[in-house]
Amino acid sequence: MSTARDIMSKKLITLDSTVSAFEIAKIMDKNNVSCVVLTKNEIPQGIITERDLLSKVIALNKRPSEFVATEIMTTPITTVSSRTPVDEIAQKMLDKKIRRVVVMDNNQLLGIITVTDFVKHLNTILVDSENYKAELYQNLLEDYEYWDN
Repeated sequence: MSTARDIMSKKLITLDSTVSAFEIAKIMDKNNVSCVVLTKNEIPQGIITERDLLSKVIALNKRPSEFVATEIMTTPITTVSSRTPVDEIAQKMLDKKIRRVVVMDNNQLLGIITVTDFVKHLNTILVDSENYKAELYQNLLEDYEYWDN
């Protein structure tokens, strides 16, 4: 059975939670990522997504340089271990209506799983799944566009 380690992206950008929204946007653009994990003393505090920047800054006609990351981050972060089965991750994302989960083991950040990662690995996931759960993954892919982060 596929686990978080099999589908996660290791490209996880972390920033100190004191940086400005402007700096976050620049780093997200430079690294071609849709989110960053905010840390304090290397401990995850929250996550900022493109949607957070749009809905909490741009849509309100505010200047990104006026906001510190902690003012717009989503918290708490939803995490899974690297050994968590993908079925369980997909269900957690559906239940919480989220688009991303952070992969951690022993308080160490390892990577991130997004809906895109499920799409990239969908064939492997379905073939490996002991309890072929096509409906679960179909729901995940169809519903994600309406979720908050």
